[in-house]
Amino acid sequence: MLALRAHPPQAQVVRVSQVRYNRVLAYPSYTTKGYIPPSRGGRKQTVFKKLMDEFLGDKNYKGQYYDNRFAFLNQNHSTNYIDARFGENKNKLFAEESEEDEAYEERPPPGPKDQLRPFSLNRFTVTNTMVSEDMKKQLVSEVLDEGKALLEVAVKYKMKIQRIEALVKLHEIEKQYQEEGKITPTMEKFADVMYKAFPLFDPEVHGENLTEIPIPSETLHSRFVTIAESEPFGPVDAAKEFGLEPAAETLRKITEEGEHALSKTNNAKVHKSFVAPMHEGDRVAYKFTDVKVGEIGYRYGKPYRDNRKDRKYAFDNAGKMYPVLE
Repeated sequence: MLALRAHPPQAQVVRVSQVRYNRVLAYPSYTTKGYIPPSRGGRKQTVFKKLMDEFLGDKNYKGQYYDNRFAFLNQNHSTNYIDARFGENKNKLFAEESEEDEAYEERPPPGPKDQLRPFSLNRFTVTNTMVSEDMKKQLVSEVLDEGKALLEVAVKYKMKIQRIEALVKLHEIEKQYQEEGKITPTMEKFADVMYKAFPLFDPEVHGENLTEIPIPSETLHSRFVTIAESEPFGPVDAAKEFGLEPAAETLRKITEEGEHALSKTNNAKVHKSFVAPMHEGDRVAYKFTDVKVGEIGYRYGKPYRDNRKDRKYAFDNAGKMYPVLE
């Protein structure tokens, strides 16, 4: 007897290993799919290996990538390093669109933050700005020489009071170092390189929010309070539960007195000592005071090394060996 097997019409073979988890190789948008670069020195060359070689550049006899164009900081007040469309000249984030640039045709116009991105495709990395030397001199002159209020200067330059206080303090430290001769040529060269590497602050573009209030550390932890459904509960009540002053009072201190007003209040709370309540049967009362570890840790000294395997030994005049106390 001859047995016939029925074959399903148009059978389709599916390779499960290729469609599992729906994974696709993350080819960059500026590469051609299916392109296999030629072999390099007998080694297998892939698209990703080719891109890595282009990024690192050639090696020298020590194995160092001396030709890596991204190994040095820009000196044109720009942090835009990588854009795949420009080949060797990859220090611009946006340029005039060409007919061949199909991947970037629908890109929206660049915003203020886009100019501060070192890597154009990473929107989470944003570079900070640096105050120019001319603006710094003018700002310090208005605060120290003319005696203007910090709030007035902050509104004029659209800069937070904390940053203005820091600039004034750093100016005083720099002046003190110059008088004492502590500024070396290496420090000047380093400062010049870092100054040219960062974008400059523009009040019209990079203006800061002057009404921002720093988050108190007490509010970082949850606190549950049982209240009636009809009982009103607002921000002022929440501040009382956390032991904080209202936000309006905090904002007033920041705008009128600066950041040091908050630090004085915090220091008064930190250095305050208190005696723990005594219960029935207690013989002693415990007093708690906030101190720094460096102020009390010196009395413990250094540990003995008698029980260490790597302890050191010395010999006296009689030739007797004894352990050395460090």
